[in-house]
Amino acid sequence: MIRVPPHVYRAGLLVLLGALLAGWLAARPTVAAPALQDAASACFVETGYCIGGRIREVWERGGGLLVFGFPITGLQEELVEGQPHLVQWFERARIELHPANPPPYDVLIGRVGAEVLGHEGGLSRAIAATAMPGECWQAAETGISVCGAFLAAWRAGGTDLDGDGLISEAESLALYGLPLTPPRTERLADGQAHVVQWFERARFELHPQIAEDLVLRGLLGHELAPVAVDPPGSARVAPEPPPPPAAPAAAPTRLRIPAIGLDQATVPVGTDASGAFVVPDHEVGWYNGSAAPGQGENIVLWGHVLPFLAAPHLPAPFARLDQLGIGAQVVLYDSLGQPHEYVVTQQLRVAPEQIEYVFHQGRELVTMVSCIGEGIVAGGGIVDYSERLITIAEPR
Repeated sequence: MIRVPPHVYRAGLLVLLGALLAGWLAARPTVAAPALQDAASACFVETGYCIGGRIREVWERGGGLLVFGFPITGLQEELVEGQPHLVQWFERARIELHPANPPPYDVLIGRVGAEVLGHEGGLSRAIAATAMPGECWQAAETGISVCGAFLAAWRAGGTDLDGDGLISEAESLALYGLPLTPPRTERLADGQAHVVQWFERARFELHPQIAEDLVLRGLLGHELAPVAVDPPGSARVAPEPPPPPAAPAAAPTRLRIPAIGLDQATVPVGTDASGAFVVPDHEVGWYNGSAAPGQGENIVLWGHVLPFLAAPHLPAPFARLDQLGIGAQVVLYDSLGQPHEYVVTQQLRVAPEQIEYVFHQGRELVTMVSCIGEGIVAGGGIVDYSERLITIAEPR
């Protein structure tokens, strides 16, 4: 079973990869001409902006859509602490290029939390602290503690500076920074009171109305970003566009895996208003920000592994996905009725926050995301699992 809200720390991170969602996945990215960076760009129809080069690399390795959100400006020059730098704004963050620094510190996450607090006088305002139960860690530099769900979220995120896939304290600091305030209750843009904690580069928000102990990252980019210098549609891209695809994309409409008796329709899904990935209750979901069959990129599917208590007669589509062997046949039918055949090449058990498998991979794959591991029980039923099962199939 998969649950998903943007940057969740626990085994609910993806309603896809347990928090699933990013982007990994680079929400509806299409290959585009590079802007002011060298590497290929990924573009988002949701906002009309692209990311590329080192910024795309840091965006993907740092958590993608779930952590940073969609890009809301192009790459543009701004003064950062009095010095000109090329930066790009995202819904939840600002990514900055610092070419004078040696890698991996040539790309930094902007101190937008400190900047918003400074603009609003948040550090000087006397706001009573709100107690957070659970384990605590105190930052020696600020003397402020991070506890419970906020500490778990802080430790679960990082920029993966060394590329080893593990998150160290230094990598969490690089992504979120030091705590600047204790947890406190504030009224946010949705008009509701939330327990929040401010960090140099982020604002953590507790959203128990969505899920217990669910921590989301505040939309500080929206709150602080200037007017875009390079609005969507303006010509800040390389002069030569990429070649068009050989044929128009036809979305997948049916998934068949004979080895486990699966033959079911697929439904297109995306993200909700909060940026969380949507997983259909009883069907196989095709993430409509990923590729379609035949496009030469990653096709992302996900589904639950347990039926819902309210509808126990409706089977979960991916209930037997863990029984697949290497070499099993996978067939995707597109909206034109054309079959596309694949063969299972690997299955991986990963932590919920490891969502890089749903990003673009540079070649055609089918990536199926389901749950596995220890069940997390709430309300008399299993609401999530401790791990994600990533099943990858390649063209036959």
